Amino acid sequence: MNDLFPSKREFWDLGRRFFDDALGENMANLTSFKTDIIEKEDAYIVEAELPGMSKDDIELDYHDNILTIRGRQETEKNEQDEERKYVRRERSSRSFSRQFIIQDIDEDAIKAKFDNGILEINLPKIHPTPTKSTKIDIE
Repeated sequence: MNDLFPSKREFWDLGRRFFDDALGENMANLTSFKTDIIEKEDAYIVEAELPGMSKDDIELDYHDNILTIRGRQETEKNEQDEERKYVRRERSSRSFSRQFIIQDIDEDAIKAKFDNGILEINLPKIHPTPTKSTKIDIE
């Protein structure tokens, strides 16, 4: 009999579950993207999946040890049916920005390529020279 009536917790989760199921996955895809960061001996490789984007929609920046990937995509769709006098015009826009802290990078040697929806950024490492340690005597 208890199965017939939702508990308070189920009731309050109803709205969240409804929107998660109806919009959650699609809404998440509009604002984020899948990214892998691979560490190799001499570089970090960042691979980001950006399907449907063009390289002109993407902006990359590396400043103060922070890699920023930004994008903006606008689409417009027009449909007309002269027989029914039906007109539909849709516009959509999405933008995203993600930042990653990646240190000890040779900023002048960073390279990026975009092919078939995959952005690959090569961030060559600089190997900092070890600092000299000085023992201090206590008087």
